[in-house]
Amino acid sequence: MYVNPGELKKRIEIIQTVSVGQDSDGFPAPSEKKVVRKCFAKVTNTSGGEIARANSEFSEAKKRFMIRYSDAEINTDMTVRYKGKEYEIKYVNPYGEGKEYLEIWTNLTERV
Repeated sequence: MYVNPGELKKRIEIIQTVSVGQDSDGFPAPSEKKVVRKCFAKVTNTSGGEIARANSEFSEAKKRFMIRYSDAEINTDMTVRYKGKEYEIKYVNPYGEGKEYLEIWTNLTERV
């Protein structure tokens, strides 16, 4: 599987939400967002055919991010920040035979 490294040109951040414990009254303190990794990615929208094959809702905003592999752990408890929006990581896939790239499948995070 060939990936053109020149297509990795969109800046993204991988974010982890970290619990900071309890406040002085013993209640859970607000969590903090920590940047795990800043990198460049190839960003693509998931096609309608892929959404239909996965039996997903067409109304969900889905994106796929292709990044270079690193030893930093990336998992489904994290989010991707891209162009001021945050996307929930749904699936992380080592792309290809070697540890060269990671494919990250996401959904747009609901803002409340």
